Amino acid sequence: MTDTAELNFTWAWAIFDGLVANGVKRVFISPGSRSTPLALAASRHPDIETRIVLDERTAAFMALGAARCERQPAALVATSGTAVSQWLPAVTEADLSRTPLILLSADRPPELHQCGANQTIQQRDLFGQRVRFSMELPVPGADLLQTACRFAAQAAATARWPLQGPVHLNIPFREPLVPTSFNKPQGLALPSVSRPVLDVDQERMDQLARSMSAREGIIICGPEAGNPLPAEEITALASRLKAPVLADPLSNLRWGSHQKGQIISHYDACLRQPGFSEQVKPACVLRFGAMPVSKVLMEFLQGLDECSHILVDPDGRWPDSLHHTTELIQADPARTASALADKVKPASGKYLGYWQQREQESMEILAGNQPMEADIIGSITGRLPAHCSLFCGNSLPVRQLDWFSGTREAPLRIVCNRGASGIDGNIASLLGMAVSTRPVVGLVGDLSLIHDIGALTETEGLNATILVLDNGGGAIFDHLPQSRLDEHETLFTTPRSIDLQAAARAFGLGYRKLQPLELDEALDEALGEQGVRLLHVMLDRERSLKEHRALWRLLSE
Repeated sequence: MTDTAELNFTWAWAIFDGLVANGVKRVFISPGSRSTPLALAASRHPDIETRIVLDERTAAFMALGAARCERQPAALVATSGTAVSQWLPAVTEADLSRTPLILLSADRPPELHQCGANQTIQQRDLFGQRVRFSMELPVPGADLLQTACRFAAQAAATARWPLQGPVHLNIPFREPLVPTSFNKPQGLALPSVSRPVLDVDQERMDQLARSMSAREGIIICGPEAGNPLPAEEITALASRLKAPVLADPLSNLRWGSHQKGQIISHYDACLRQPGFSEQVKPACVLRFGAMPVSKVLMEFLQGLDECSHILVDPDGRWPDSLHHTTELIQADPARTASALADKVKPASGKYLGYWQQREQESMEILAGNQPMEADIIGSITGRLPAHCSLFCGNSLPVRQLDWFSGTREAPLRIVCNRGASGIDGNIASLLGMAVSTRPVVGLVGDLSLIHDIGALTETEGLNATILVLDNGGGAIFDHLPQSRLDEHETLFTTPRSIDLQAAARAFGLGYRKLQPLELDEALDEALGEQGVRLLHVMLDRERSLKEHRALWRLLSE
């Protein structure tokens, strides 16, 4: 094989063969010249579904949303130069949220580096410690096709184990780039990797069960970190221990058919009463998942420096910003919970009773003093169909979801970019979820939409409903110490006067402006329609702040 363009295509095909053999089925491609072999191979490969996304930053966040929704690695293709650097925000989120992304950057060959060649930057190791695996492949060679395939397989496998996350292959190509024939590699051995399940140490489980038995303890379930939390096994363990389960909404334990009698969803409201938080200091804390969203819960945990803190994390990444962990269990969470449930002895049940009674009291206070956003959260969690996917924006939406959502029997999957907790790429992530599943609903603030408004160019063929809670800027800062500053409005809440109806029209989206009380009807209608729609919910920021403060005051009393 001597034709360079033909060899480039065959080389790219070998790479995708290695990726497909290890679970990659979806590729997001941003147009460019140097990446022509990769784009052609992906679009012609029978086992790959491609989507063309104009902007690389949007493409990366869409891949992130798809990978999180499908729990499978998604791949990205971009040309050389600054195009590749546009991936960095999403790569950072993928690293911290343990989401498998495959980064395939086309590059100039070695002889065009360090000589002023156009559209040439140093792409090798561009993402530093954010990726699990980084390698620059050799320039395509007919005798190295098996090598290219193997490195692609290695990258895809490393993206999924032992610590899920992004991987980077930098792939140089010499010109010409457009082949006249499209030969596929023949006789490649396609390496696939089986991932182990981290079993538990039964002797250690015996010791741990003895230390936990008959003691007053709590189970904390934070946001999913790479893999779903085992709801059935955790709630069965809680039932055996007679322990409350404080379930963050992003743990997804608040929804589904598993036992929920010991799920405490209004722990934030409960713990705002100082006397109660002193009364329920546990003897031990068992944690699954990432650190919880609630600041009140975090402050409660911070004060528990005299009890044992057991963290179950199969990846061993130590998600413990409080530095309280006394024991890290590096094992499969489901097997750990089941092993403990078989061995522990229950507590008296009084401790659980305190939590259940306080939660009931808090719910009664909430019912009579709900801020307008509580009604919105109730509408969303109550009306979305079973198995719906909800993308929740950061800042106030995820906190209000935490504060005001209860439990439900129908399954619901909630995703939020809590790795770096930013608003960057929220709309693109939501649309990436819509690529892979239906129905999808988004809950975002007005600034989150404006920050990522360019992603709305990529809605063709997708179905999603985006609820925009418009409180006239970053109202999260009304709840933070920055609210006391003279520059509060100009430096932090930063309201923007954007005509969202005109924006929706420009992007070809459905649009409806409404008040909170109109949401139920609008949401039901939107879920029955095709395409992407904006439901623009207008909020009175000053009223909202007063309602929240009055509620917190009542709960603290």
